[in-house]
Amino acid sequence: MTTQTETQTQPQTPPAQNPIPTLVRNAFNAAGQRAAGRSDQVAAAIAALRKLRRVLLDQAGTNIALQVVDGPVSGFIMERNMRAFAATEEAPVAAPLPPALTLAGPAAALMLDAVDNGLILHRFLPGNTAILLMVPELMGCLCDALGGTPEAGRLLDILRKGMDEDEPRLAIEGPVSQRLH
Repeated sequence: MTTQTETQTQPQTPPAQNPIPTLVRNAFNAAGQRAAGRSDQVAAAIAALRKLRRVLLDQAGTNIALQVVDGPVSGFIMERNMRAFAATEEAPVAAPLPPALTLAGPAAALMLDAVDNGLILHRFLPGNTAILLMVPELMGCLCDALGGTPEAGRLLDILRKGMDEDEPRLAIEGPVSQRLH
């Protein structure tokens, strides 16, 4: 039996905080410093979402890509729009995505590295929390860069572009630490 004195002298360790939100936000802030402009920062966030979706599609299939990226992207946009509507009682106007996105460059490289590091951390965090936290954090970054919420259909079209999901996919042979479990 533990006495009150013994309980008070034992150090209290706070629960471990998931590092994914901090990882993504730090990368986004650094990408903002390297971006050539607002559209470059938007493109960096989209490049990160596309990479995460591609990895999930290649390693776990279409259903997982839909459940982990597409659904949460749509849900995130819907929630933000509903909050905006509740606050103003007016339908929010979608923030336009730049017509041409360069999904490469220094800003995008930082965001792509954040996704890679998140996938590595995924191996050491419980369940799928790392992957499940990446999408809302990346969406928050995208909305911050846009100064609003994009139109869901247009964003999903960009995320899916060039990803033929009807063909069977082979798992990416990458380092074991980056494979999904």
